[in-house]
Amino acid sequence: MKSARLHAFTDRIDDIRIEDVPLPEPGPGQVRVRMLMSPVNPSDLNFVRGTYHGALERIIWNQAPGAADRRVYFDPARINPCPVPPYALGGEGVGVVETCGTGFLARRVRGRRVAVASGPPNGTWQEYTVVDAKRAVALPEAVVDEQAAMFFVNPITAYVLIREVLRIRRDGWVLVTAAGSALGKNVVRMGKRDGFRTVCVVRSAANSAALQALGADAVIETDKQDLVTEVARITQGRGVGYALDCVGGELAGEVVRCLGLNGRLVIYGTLANTPLQFPGRDLMMPGAHVDGFLLPTWMAQQSPLRLLGILRAVKKLTIAGLFHTEVTETYPLDQVTSAVTAALAPGRVGKVMLRIGSR
Repeated sequence: MKSARLHAFTDRIDDIRIEDVPLPEPGPGQVRVRMLMSPVNPSDLNFVRGTYHGALERIIWNQAPGAADRRVYFDPARINPCPVPPYALGGEGVGVVETCGTGFLARRVRGRRVAVASGPPNGTWQEYTVVDAKRAVALPEAVVDEQAAMFFVNPITAYVLIREVLRIRRDGWVLVTAAGSALGKNVVRMGKRDGFRTVCVVRSAANSAALQALGADAVIETDKQDLVTEVARITQGRGVGYALDCVGGELAGEVVRCLGLNGRLVIYGTLANTPLQFPGRDLMMPGAHVDGFLLPTWMAQQSPLRLLGILRAVKKLTIAGLFHTEVTETYPLDQVTSAVTAALAPGRVGKVMLRIGSR
């Protein structure tokens, strides 16, 4: 089968190669999925560049001197290792379950179209992939393939950040950076549904009209507006109670200054690829908080029952169209490098999709 693979961490997109590899076989509790479509997400590039691996090397539980196992892990129990190339890329997608291993969860989705959460080493940018059955969610035909392929990363992250982590109250203000992203637009839609207000921060006017049409309460274009001044004006000097940032660097420092009394900022991305920059007293004076968030790490700490409830809630909202994401470009699998290049284009609007197979 054809597989988009990487053999070493790299900054060169051309190092992603289409190769022929053996058909994978599912183990106990797993299913083999014939892939139909898969999006190109920013998180996919972290597995190309080695961003996750490099970050985990700095974490305390990976600092044990003289350890025989030199791998780095996502968890202090050292159960979930961070993969290293060679591996197949792609973090999520949609496909049809063709065969399954043992277990009730695996058997119940045999033959069904499912959204899957995967990732290296068994990614979704290949004709077939193997995943745990609990990471395969059957969706009705009312959810088209393009939207089903994006069920996990952005919808679940948006839902968890808003409902489970920040627990934003009705009428509260939440500031979102890179608000033109799929996740940013999901947050705006949730605000209209749940009754909280959104301040959308974008670099330029490219996404402003779309965000306003979705119901954003305010849009700030940082190429011509001062973020702190505008937030002070919009909130009548009180600041925002909540903020979500996926950029980092200097912008994160400005976002900290926008927090009101006991305000809370969650960092869930590092698009700027530079360290956070702000004086400690910008946190001390308002009693503000800064938290880090990575969806797989958060989900690994939740009970199966709680995760099932979240999946059901997100599935319901997906069927209702709340998490709709525009797909602007679609490429065949053998043009994966063109797809990734398109996804990295500055100021782009909409998602890039890989079409891998057909039903």
